[in-house]
Amino acid sequence: MSNPIIKCTVDQCTHYMPGDQCMAAKVSVYNEEERGQSKGAEDTQCKSFHQRKTVGDMLGALHNVNIGGTVSAPFLDGKQITPVVECFVNNCTHWQEGNACNAGNIHVAGPNAGKTQDTDCETFRNS
Repeated sequence: MSNPIIKCTVDQCTHYMPGDQCMAAKVSVYNEEERGQSKGAEDTQCKSFHQRKTVGDMLGALHNVNIGGTVSAPFLDGKQITPVVECFVNNCTHWQEGNACNAGNIHVAGPNAGKTQDTDCETFRNS
């Protein structure tokens, strides 16, 4: 299974790239912590979120940057960054054993996100 194509509209994240791409090497989707089980997209969160405020914030997220990582076509210049996706939301129809995501495309959203809890995996479908 290849990595899903990620559309990310969390423009306050250090990994966000224009064109709604994600420059993280790995995107980790979890259940919302308080409920512990997701019933809707609003109960999921992207644990790879790292708020972008200063250059120091960007340096703090370097451990998860997709430098020379997996790329597929098409996008600008025929390339689309496709980070590895690990998903711990095991009641999603796209979840598969080994905490993998079998969706072809996912959408991570969180307009004006200030913390991880402000992000959602819009592709979540309760199984």
